[in-house]
Formats: sequence, C-alpha cells, structure tokens
Amino acid sequence: MSQTWLFKLGADVRCADGECGKLTSLVVSSGDDVVTHFVIHPADKHAFGRLVPLSLADIESAGGSSDQLRLRCTLAEFGRLDPAEATYSYPSDEDYEARPGASPASWPTYAPPGVMGAPGLPADTGVPEEDTVDIVADELPGEQEVPRGEHVHATDGDIGRVQGIAVDPDTGRVTSVLLRTGHLWGRKAVLIPRSAVAAVAADGFHLDITAQQVRDLPTVDAKRP
Repeated sequence: MSQTWLFKLGADVRCADGECGKLTSLVVSSGDDVVTHFVIHPADKHAFGRLVPLSLADIESAGGSSDQLRLRCTLAEFGRLDPAEATYSYPSDEDYEARPGASPASWPTYAPPGVMGAPGLPADTGVPEEDTVDIVADELPGEQEVPRGEHVHATDGDIGRVQGIAVDPDTGRVTSVLLRTGHLWGRKAVLIPRSAVAAVAADGFHLDITAQQVRDLPTVDAKRP
C-alpha cells in the first residue's frame, strides 16, 4: 500500500458501538519514528484519557476522511485500556496518596506536609486537594507525545503549528507532519517531509528548511485519508 494514513489531531473518535472522544495526541517511538499509540480523551471530562495502540485503528472504515478516527474495539473495551492520566491527592497533614493507576513519578514536587507557603502548596483548608496529570512519559518511557498545536520552526523562524501526522501503513513510521501555516486570509495546510525535521525539542519541531521553502510546498487537503 503506497498511500499514507493521515491522523488529524482533534479528530472525532468512534468505537465500533459509539462515539468515544477526540484524538488529542500521538505517541511516537523516539528510536525509529514509529507511531505506537493514540491518546484519546472521552467526551466525559471526568474520565481519564486512554492510551490506544495503533493496531486498533480501523482506517478502512474512516469514510475517506481524517476528521474521524474509528477503532476496532467497543466502548467497554476502550474504557479498559491503559490510562494516559492519573489523579493524585495531597491532604495538608497526611502523606500524599495517589489513586489507583497513578504513577508517583508524575507527581509534582511539593514541600513536605505541613510546610505552608512553599511554591505550589495550597493553604490548609482541611479538604484534600486533587489534580490530574499526564502520565504518558511514565507509562511509555523512550517515547514522545506529539499534541496538536506544537510549534514548527523553520531555520529562519516560527512557521506554524502541527495539525497531524502522516504514517506509512505498512511500518507505522512517520512520513510527514501536517502543518497549518499562514495567517487568517492566507492559511493553508502542507505536509512537511519527515526528512526535513532536524529535531524535536521542548519548544516544538525544528526544520532544516526555510520558511519560504515551507510556503512553496503544495497545499494538501487535510481531509484526505
């Protein structure tokens, strides 16, 4: 198969028996550029995002559009997949205790209980405080999460934001990055070849081509499969 799979970040996601959420990020193995998982957040904001293996993608049923991702699993099976997030709590006068499934490595570093005024430590209200954090890095060490909106930097400046990833269906390897570039009246989508990405850093993707070379790339239909 020569055609690539285009996974558009922000796309609606549907299980075999109903809508299950939105595609919020892709997880890529740093060693070989292979997409290994999707991070999908349910419509229920109180539910954890889930780590969905690439093998569950049902591309053939997508209806020719990257605006919807279909999965080869039921809603019940989706709910049993590994979480991409965890909730932790930190009572003001007790040891911190993570909920089941939380990774201690993902907790922020707070001062010991009872130390007031430390950065990030709320005042003692007598009510346990809770927060939900991303644990993809803990669950999948050596892999990198690519969310929608990551900045893309040409050799001479910021050129746009990541909107999706194109993947070789036979290997799962990233072939190009879908970029939205331009301003309101001149906005277009282009595919940046993976070979033009020099590095991926904390501040986004760094290219080895100029902004003009990016603008000269052909416009693509972001809805294509």
